[in-house]
Amino acid sequence: MPKNKKDKILSLFGSRVFKIRTHQKISRVQLAFEINTDEKHIRLIEKGEINTGILNAYKIAQVLNVKVGTLFEEE
Repeated sequence: MPKNKKDKILSLFGSRVFKIRTHQKISRVQLAFEINTDEKHIRLIEKGEINTGILNAYKIAQVLNVKVGTLFEEE
């Protein structure tokens, strides 16, 4: 997969996590606690700087009460 395609996917995922999380008034610390990670990990996900695993994507979706696919939808 080309690097810029990968970056776009990570950025899209991160921005969707951020938008949904803030809309629901869930803090990064709270989300991190719920998925058993730290706030820095959530921040890096939301910035599109790291490629989190499938299990973490699933856990994030569960906490945000959305389908995993919703985290990849473009608006």
